[in-house]
Amino acid sequence: MFPYYFVRFSGPLLLILVGLKILSGYSLVGRIQGASWLSTLHTNRALDLVLLFVFIFHALYGLRLFLIDLGMVKKEKALFWTSTIISAGLFVFSYIYFF
Repeated sequence: MFPYYFVRFSGPLLLILVGLKILSGYSLVGRIQGASWLSTLHTNRALDLVLLFVFIFHALYGLRLFLIDLGMVKKEKALFWTSTIISAGLFVFSYIYFF
């Protein structure tokens, strides 16, 4: 049940985080004036890590729910742990090699 709720709440959170990233990019290049905190948000490493974490887990838990809804998978618990381990591995790999 956790992946279902995670996908439902992380979708709007992704919209907000990506919107902030785009808005802060406009502020960084000078298209939005008067918001200096917004331009520093674009280079904020914590925001990038949260965005990466939510994106990876949202994608793989969404794929898991898609496979379950199609009836292609019967062992939901094994698929949960598989998608969690793959997501964590992708996050650690991305953190090590891209940050």
